[in-house]
Amino acid sequence: VSTQSTGGDLKNPLNNISTGSLASLAFSGFLYYMFVILLAGSVQRELLLSDYMIASEVSWISWMFLIGLYIASLSSILGSLYGAPRVFQCIALDNIIPIIGIFGKGRGANNEPVIATITVSLVSCCFVLVGHLNILAPITAMPFLLTYAAVNYAYFSLAMTEERSIKPQSILDQYNSESTPIMKDTEQNITSEDVYPDESKGGYWHENLQSKWLTFVGAFLSVLMMFLIHWLFAVLTIGLATLIYFYTRTTSPGTKPGASSFVLSKWLYHVIRSVIHPLPAEEKIVIATDTPDVSYKTMQLTDENTDYQEREKVHQSVISEQIET
Repeated sequence: VSTQSTGGDLKNPLNNISTGSLASLAFSGFLYYMFVILLAGSVQRELLLSDYMIASEVSWISWMFLIGLYIASLSSILGSLYGAPRVFQCIALDNIIPIIGIFGKGRGANNEPVIATITVSLVSCCFVLVGHLNILAPITAMPFLLTYAAVNYAYFSLAMTEERSIKPQSILDQYNSESTPIMKDTEQNITSEDVYPDESKGGYWHENLQSKWLTFVGAFLSVLMMFLIHWLFAVLTIGLATLIYFYTRTTSPGTKPGASSFVLSKWLYHVIRSVIHPLPAEEKIVIATDTPDVSYKTMQLTDENTDYQEREKVHQSVISEQIET
């Protein structure tokens, strides 16, 4: 998380963020699993449930364990105080949420987010005053899980947009053309290669691990874990995120549209419909228009009517024949 929060300070964020995140997850995950296995194999279950400091009591050098615990806590605190205010400042500078514009102000040559840092510190102190870890943990876990779900779904949506051939470049042309005059002077136009994921490129080693279906499952599991941890906090978090979304739509109507045209509800509807009512085999045959030796004729199924100009025209191939050469 700290690597992602300081992405603007990295030389090659695309490679550095992915490599650092995956490496830290692998190393920390290994340590956590080893700690759980060793502790569970040496302590009775009743003590694990009742004694929160049992790890210190069974450790070889108790005071060294406590020093490591304090250092790890201090590292997390410093990382949060350094990364979170910068992210908060960047969101404020985007001016998508005008009410938090004051937190975008900074000081010094590096534009240090002083106001954002003070605010984050005060919020952290309020959480500390709760004084009960089992109450605090579900509250703080919800924003993280919702963020993971949003990031995973964003990748899945972009991948499905490009795969379904919805003319991604035309969407990006609209994205670039609908910018405000200020945006046109300060930002460069983007292309489909900059936005839409291509799982066949393999420019970096971690791109070989990309999978849109894996991210879709990850988004679903993140939301599911929110409700399994605490359904009330999950509903409140999703509700708050929804309010922020509609607030930004109201206060910033000129914001650039998204680069994805994929709609999850429509996709799920077609998937469920194809499973319940599969098309006959003869209706699944598609003749490519660039086949040199085959011609076909089409028949319009919907009548021309000025009252239904916006209705989608449906055609069906009715004749196919071999062309003599």
